[in-house]
Amino acid sequence: MADIVDILIPANSQAAAQELGLVVSRSVTDGARVRGIPREEAEIAVACLHDYGFIARIVEPGTAGNRPTAGGLTPHP
Repeated sequence: MADIVDILIPANSQAAAQELGLVVSRSVTDGARVRGIPREEAEIAVACLHDYGFIARIVEPGTAGNRPTAGGLTPHP
């Protein structure tokens, strides 16, 4: 079975992610993210978003502390 992950993205990259065919969910607590995508597809999507100039990163689904902050970056403890 494929490894399923989430992609954290800044809110301003939602349109670019949707152009790639990704379904973006947004919430106050989790920010903008693509949920439940196979890791191989996520790696390609992150590379494409980086080419568009957006910050994106892959995280394990349901991992605590993975909420993006301003600019889409997650603070380090």
